[in-house]
Amino acid sequence: MITRKATPEDAASISALIDLYVPSGTLLPRSEEFIAMYAHEFVVVERDGEIVGCVHLDEYSPSLAELRSLAVAPGAQGIGIGKALVAATERFARARDYTTLFAVSNDTEFFARFGFTRRNIPELDLERSEVSRYKGVFAKDLAATNIGQSGVSA
Repeated sequence: MITRKATPEDAASISALIDLYVPSGTLLPRSEEFIAMYAHEFVVVERDGEIVGCVHLDEYSPSLAELRSLAVAPGAQGIGIGKALVAATERFARARDYTTLFAVSNDTEFFARFGFTRRNIPELDLERSEVSRYKGVFAKDLAATNIGQSGVSA
């Protein structure tokens, strides 16, 4: 298993992975064009040469970033790929000097495992979409650390 920053060439695979979770409302769609343009903000997990997980780190403000588009292929769930993606995103966010990382989700248990807690983030109140306003906001404050050997950097 390899965790790495995405490249524009990964866009089709990332888009296909995200699309698996769009019909249920779990994720919002992301076009291949969008993903290719913002590939430098995506992290992927590769197993046997295939992308089996992805996540997008999206700046919300200079100190606040959102963990979005977290997806793991159905056949690759339960082996730590989600955990690897969350950890890589935290390192990536710290490297970019964000002080808070948040996610909009209905999966309280998943985010609680990584130290995220339900929180009101006032900056989101005006911009929550119809889809996301019925989901919880989970946030984690990030301590400044030296990322050193993180494998994913700014």
